[in-house]
Amino acid sequence: MKVTATIKNVVAFTIICLICANASAAMYSLQPYDRDLGDLDHYRNYTWGINTPWDITPDENLQYETVVSATLSFDNIRNWDNEPNVLYIHLLDWARRGVEVNYDGQAGGDAFDGLGVDLITYTNLPATSQDLSYSFDQDEIDALNNYAFDGRFGLAFDPDCHFYNSGVTLDIVTETGTTPVPEPATMSLLALGGLAILRRRNR
Repeated sequence: MKVTATIKNVVAFTIICLICANASAAMYSLQPYDRDLGDLDHYRNYTWGINTPWDITPDENLQYETVVSATLSFDNIRNWDNEPNVLYIHLLDWARRGVEVNYDGQAGGDAFDGLGVDLITYTNLPATSQDLSYSFDQDEIDALNNYAFDGRFGLAFDPDCHFYNSGVTLDIVTETGTTPVPEPATMSLLALGGLAILRRRNR
């Protein structure tokens, strides 16, 4: 029983090592050229078009970078006073590269309603500064990977009040393809290798 258990452990450990050896992670910290997006003015809405900085072109092994986590952060964000306020944020399939500012004559409401993925809506942020961060869930990460596959994706912001801040950042972690699970024949070879190691030790 101990021998069988040890063989299983050796095989499992070997598979994990093979997968880890062929996977690599990278992190990208992205900011718009206007870091605070014009302090998110009440009478404006904003799009931030981002050229995909990670590798989306498969190599000879059909591997390419895939986003595994994404976090959108605001440094020292605060509402200009204590009035009720809303900040709508969307993930877009495409937006013109860089920051584009549009006049928003609406007294309220989301100018990007129905477009892309509704990431988060912040309501009634205080007049005291705070750091905020929003981590994408798995469905949103899947959408980001899909949107970025043509080399461009975007974020959209519609502030229904005036939000002073020190900067907006999108942090993305990617992973380069993983090794497929070994076929049964490979599994058998690994098991035999583990058995050979055990026999040598017993001798």
